Amino acid sequence: MRVLWFTNAPLPAAQIRQGITPGGSGQWMTCLLDHLRRNGGVEVDVVTAHPGLKEDEFSANGVRHVVIAQPRFDSIFEARQRDLDRCVELVQRLNPDLVHVHGSERFFGLLATREMIKVPALISIQGLVDACLPVFFGSLSPREIWESETWFEVATRRGLLWRYRDYLKGAALGREILANGKAFMGRTDWDRAHLASVNPGAAYFHGDEILRPQFYGPRWELNACDRHSVIFTNAGSEPRRGIEVLVDAMQIVRREFPDAELRLAGTLGNRRGYDRFLRRRIVQAGLENSIRYLGFLNADQMVEQLRCAHAFALPSFMENSSNSLCEAMLAGLPCAASYAGGIPSLIDHERTGLMFPAGDAPLLAESIQRIFRDDELASCLGRSARAAASERHAPARIVAQVMQAYETLAGSSQGVQHVSYSESR
Repeated sequence: MRVLWFTNAPLPAAQIRQGITPGGSGQWMTCLLDHLRRNGGVEVDVVTAHPGLKEDEFSANGVRHVVIAQPRFDSIFEARQRDLDRCVELVQRLNPDLVHVHGSERFFGLLATREMIKVPALISIQGLVDACLPVFFGSLSPREIWESETWFEVATRRGLLWRYRDYLKGAALGREILANGKAFMGRTDWDRAHLASVNPGAAYFHGDEILRPQFYGPRWELNACDRHSVIFTNAGSEPRRGIEVLVDAMQIVRREFPDAELRLAGTLGNRRGYDRFLRRRIVQAGLENSIRYLGFLNADQMVEQLRCAHAFALPSFMENSSNSLCEAMLAGLPCAASYAGGIPSLIDHERTGLMFPAGDAPLLAESIQRIFRDDELASCLGRSARAAASERHAPARIVAQVMQAYETLAGSSQGVQHVSYSESR
């Protein structure tokens, strides 16, 4: 079977060709690609488009990669006709049995929903931008939003306000794609419910994600961790991730555990207005000596940091299925995560992790304190998280899920009109 992938971001092979250091985002697609080619008997071509990339076409490890050039300062949510026409031409030239669009928020899904291609198409739901809009600014007040901007960002159309404007475009695209697509792949009760609310006749296939191989190794052990340390791995992205809530929670935690330390992995720098705002917030909270900035971590470094921490926290206001949470669970770390979006599909409260209402710093603090106080609870949560995540992210199981969808869609002579296959979590 020949499958043509459209990806929101370039895979590592294309990033390296473009002189970009591969990041952690989207690595699950590379893992899936490798397993499909080895175990699924599938030939895959990959097409991507992203602002700032140069036009390119090459082969690496038996996979053809096509990069569609876009202007450097374009919004990722632009849907230009010339890019759509280029994708149509590629579908015609590469002649796949099936098109798989990874993500419902960029223009690729329009190829199917506007019936620009005749090939059956599967659209994976990664995040739902429309559902994230109401909580884009997290717990920030209007004054704090303004304090998160620099004059340079306002003048050059960067910063939170301009990013929110881009999200409005992405939300509009996502609504059109979700409402008009015929076949989707998701992984949580949340994304399935959102699809059913606007497009109840669409086919829904359950498909989990294969994580980076390093996280399947030895699991976290309580006696080897740094006591009273908390790790958060999405620092510096946007207020929706809830880092302000975590900072407030750590103030409370330190009343009982004065040596508590918060470790932040991610791109929390000194240039962006929002990053500067966060650093000021940390100082105002009196935590400047209780924060360790880890910066960008590759997979090996991330695994090491997870195994060193005492607890993992995810304070997001909205997520579908957070890969950072899934990685922490697979590593066997006790986790505290907000009850938001698709997270309840990942955590069984009190068994595989602890959950708290999104935005509730006192309850997040209590969850962390419970893990610090109770070694038996921490160990049980870690073991159960590891067991649940090992099953959820088992590569053979996920290859079977994806191949079930591919074979059902590619083998349907009537497209996907009568397909109703789905798998509960």
